[in-house]
Amino acid sequence: MELFQVRYFLALTRTLNFTRAAETCHVSQPALTRAIQRLEEELGGPLLYRERSQTQLTALGRAMAPHLEAAYAAAESAAAQATAFRTRAMPPLRLGIDEALSPHLPMPVLRELQAHMKGFEFSLAEGTAEDLSERMLGDTLDSALLAQSDQLAERLNRWTLFEDRYAVLCLPDHPFARSTVVEPAALAGQRLLLPGNSGSHAGQAFDRIAAQSGIDLDARHTGTSEAAVQQMVAAGLGLSLSAMHRPLPAGLVAVPIAHAAAQFKILVTAVAGRPNGPGLGAFLKLMRARDWRGAAGAASHVSNH
Repeated sequence: MELFQVRYFLALTRTLNFTRAAETCHVSQPALTRAIQRLEEELGGPLLYRERSQTQLTALGRAMAPHLEAAYAAAESAAAQATAFRTRAMPPLRLGIDEALSPHLPMPVLRELQAHMKGFEFSLAEGTAEDLSERMLGDTLDSALLAQSDQLAERLNRWTLFEDRYAVLCLPDHPFARSTVVEPAALAGQRLLLPGNSGSHAGQAFDRIAAQSGIDLDARHTGTSEAAVQQMVAAGLGLSLSAMHRPLPAGLVAVPIAHAAAQFKILVTAVAGRPNGPGLGAFLKLMRARDWRGAAGAASHVSNH
């Protein structure tokens, strides 16, 4: 049955008059009559009968009326919701960033989207790669910038932005500060500080470097954030790892580690097969098109004191 047939029938149930129902529906009476006849054929019996000058519902008509009214209301509600969805303001873009990465990475793209997309809004959450992956799969995040990891969910589309590596973060008077690179063997016996915990991306890098180099690393202290660990290094409590793309704090030096395990890729990710809204689509396009050359290594062996 067609929706307009149901609408004509409901108008008849209210007016019990073919002429007035046709006027209400803005159609001719013959057109309304033909539509009701086709509806009756589909439902297998008469829905109305005329008794002298009055029109009455048949038993079938009375039985069908509440069902057809509910169906029509549901169709109208669905149409209204679809219209509201098409015309609503752009939903906020929900982004995540790996705690191993610097929040400054997506800022130029977000600034461009804010300048050119009317009503653009976003939120930015930090967390571990595992946590952010779960949130994307649970549809509470749209996209995330992640450090490459074997633990990323298979359902995630991922695009490499650039390759980075870890560097040793130290004070300018440390012997490492006079080197262009740090060999893993030189880290043995140093007091090392971990951002996050042993399961963090930096902690995993420490473990890989130690295992593949056959050395023992002394990771004595941890900090809950990159900023906290940087303060610990500045206070002379030890050395730490920092991704080369991170802005270098004043008074500290970053020297790259000469080991393949210190290298990793920085990815932009989103759930595969899920439709992209305008904000997410534009974000992914601009992040992938951006020239990331020079994003890593700018802080190498520089002292800002």
